[in-house]
Amino acid sequence: MLETFDKMGYEEWDKQGFVTPKDILLDENNKLHEAIDVFYIAGGYDFFKVINPAKYASNWLDFVGNLYSEIVDGKYKPDGKYHKNPLTEKQRNSLIEQGVPEIFTTDIE
Repeated sequence: MLETFDKMGYEEWDKQGFVTPKDILLDENNKLHEAIDVFYIAGGYDFFKVINPAKYASNWLDFVGNLYSEIVDGKYKPDGKYHKNPLTEKQRNSLIEQGVPEIFTTDIE
């Protein structure tokens, strides 16, 4: 199948004047479940499915990639409460099979 677009994913992130929505901006006071929710709200599931990064908006890849690294590096701590992972069972299983780190596929206890 021929790809006819220069960008196919999240191209609005690279448009002039684009501002990251305030509701997905995090700071050092946010908890782990909030960071994971923002990761998936911003397109984190798609991030794990990227095959050709050139087809995706570079600003989106940077945002989601940086958030991924911050989560993996432990920047955001759990708050001691149970939080359900936002993925469907099918999505979760797909990512587990792909070898995605467990923090992105499990509920937080």
